[in-house]
Amino acid sequence: MSSAFAVAGTHSGVGKTIVALCIAATLKKSGYEVQPFKVGPDFIDPTNYEFCNPAINLDTFLMGEEGVRKSFGKWMQEKDIAVIEGAMGLFDGYKLSNTASSAHVAQVLNVPIILVIDAHAVSRSTLAMFEGYKNFDSHINVVGAILNNCSEGMGKAIKRLFEDSDYKMFGFLPRDDALKIESRHLGLHLGIESRKDWKKWAEFGERYLDIDAILDASVILNPQKPKEEQVSKDRFTVGIPFDNAFAFYYKDNLEELRTVSDLVFFSPLQGEWQECEAYYLGGGYPELYPQIAKFGKFMRREAESGKPIYAECGGMMFLARKIVDGYRSFPMANLLDIDIIFTKKLQAIGYVMGDVVKPNPFFDGRFKGHEFHYSYALPDNDVEFAFKTDRKGIKDGMDGALVYNTLAAYTHIHFSSSKLVLDPSLLKEEKH
Repeated sequence: MSSAFAVAGTHSGVGKTIVALCIAATLKKSGYEVQPFKVGPDFIDPTNYEFCNPAINLDTFLMGEEGVRKSFGKWMQEKDIAVIEGAMGLFDGYKLSNTASSAHVAQVLNVPIILVIDAHAVSRSTLAMFEGYKNFDSHINVVGAILNNCSEGMGKAIKRLFEDSDYKMFGFLPRDDALKIESRHLGLHLGIESRKDWKKWAEFGERYLDIDAILDASVILNPQKPKEEQVSKDRFTVGIPFDNAFAFYYKDNLEELRTVSDLVFFSPLQGEWQECEAYYLGGGYPELYPQIAKFGKFMRREAESGKPIYAECGGMMFLARKIVDGYRSFPMANLLDIDIIFTKKLQAIGYVMGDVVKPNPFFDGRFKGHEFHYSYALPDNDVEFAFKTDRKGIKDGMDGALVYNTLAAYTHIHFSSSKLVLDPSLLKEEKH
């Protein structure tokens, strides 16, 4: 048997990532097999859970309700407890609706919610906030609270207020530099960059949080074993760069690719690249590592040979001619007739709905995805596009630049929302 609960916040920046990490670390230290999940399309927060298990994204907009249930059941096999980290505020969903909110995911999975409240500069008002969130939607179960940025004396006093109102407070976390994770324009630093010691998070969890009460409040699960996915016998290799420059991949996307291919991971920043039959370049921070231009020469040769290449956001930026950041200009792979202009202002954020309007080696039909970038593209007039979307894309809603058998887009597509057409027969055709 396994159990689960969600950790959600009153708003973004409240500290739910730190709270969830402290709980997960404490449970791991106690011997539990912890499976973390992250609500929404965020690629960055999940990287901080590598000390226990890779965190899995759950998003009802991208995956649908049944897709969320299916993924959750799959990843909970042989796990003891699920820690589901929310996104934004508890009720913040797609276009001011409940869809894709933390509350929606908790409702779909029927798990209780622990509400994280920032206690800086407030005291009794934390109780008012908790009551408002608890009673706002009768379809969910907010079982208690954890306060962040709270002194020990104030934490104990507020806990008595909660108890006098028959509410649970599962503890608090103080303001401490040891808990801080640095941020940049896209959010927190990646887990592989921050290099935090999970045992330090566990120390805070043991000292300040009532882990036993959290376990008592969690819901008991009996996850159904998912149907075995058919694995292609006629397999091929897909090369996937993975390091600080290329780190944004949905775990479920990689698992879907595994059903038809063998994944080959390598780190261009460490001078690694390997010849494969196709490539998948995820997002990340290519603008921080101009030395990957050497890897760009290799990818350009592979593209010119006709091999299928799919690149998302940072991967697309990497395949462009150059990235311009202020007065600095960094040459990239020079495969796409596109220049990337980096800015300090957010250029696009939000869910994407799109249609495939030109044949390409990877997708067909409709798809759903997400855009989040601080850059914009300047494509030449003759660039062809495979996608038409309801967001910004590369140019005026058009996305998915095409050259040879390369498809490169700002949009991060969740594969469960579309028809992935990459298969061995296509690759065989490209070889002739």
